[in-house]
Amino acid sequence: MSKPETTLNVPCYVIYCDESCYELTPGHRFMSIGGLKVPRTKKAELSRQLRTLMRSCGLNSELKWTKVSRQRLIDYKKVARFFFERKEISYRAIIVEQARIRFEEYHGRDRELAFYKFYYEMLEKWLEPGNEYLILLDYKNNRGTDRYTTLKTYLERYLRGSAWIRDLTIINSKETPLAQLCDVLTGAVAAACNGPRPHSPKEAMVDYIASQAGLTNLCRSTPLSEDKFNIFRPYLR
Repeated sequence: MSKPETTLNVPCYVIYCDESCYELTPGHRFMSIGGLKVPRTKKAELSRQLRTLMRSCGLNSELKWTKVSRQRLIDYKKVARFFFERKEISYRAIIVEQARIRFEEYHGRDRELAFYKFYYEMLEKWLEPGNEYLILLDYKNNRGTDRYTTLKTYLERYLRGSAWIRDLTIINSKETPLAQLCDVLTGAVAAACNGPRPHSPKEAMVDYIASQAGLTNLCRSTPLSEDKFNIFRPYLR
């Protein structure tokens, strides 16, 4: 399918991306890469609504999973409920057991290359025919200067013109509340797999998100048809 001369009537979606527990440090056995998808026509309204909620809760700085605390647990649950109450927003994450990644055999000993391959796996099955996408990644200090353009090229090669990527670029998540919401959800997925401290606020937040998603936990793959909160955990040999 060739790209139409005008895309005014083509549904366009914005995908905010983030990752959690990428560093190989104790307690980070699993990493997660997540994406939050919203219709472009709803982006401004949803951003405004989320900012309003944040102000009403006294969350005047950046939303982050690392900021979930006993004092802020109720407020962060409200942020999670914001996501689940709005059918326009969907979320997908890939969970990777880092010790099982065969860097030498499949990734040329390049950890950064492997990371973007998993980004590709998170995104590829989420891009539906007939739609256009704007993919926004939080800034990362890559060694390879072409990581973003290469990721875009391989996604377009996979789509073969059935859908279109308007752009794949980086943003400053500090200025974007929907990207911050993606950080919170992706952090929760990683924490669920790595094991939050028992009886901690983060464990309570993980349990709350799982219950809202209708899942027993956040560490198992869901069917691809599960559009609201989708989890993909690839089998790594």
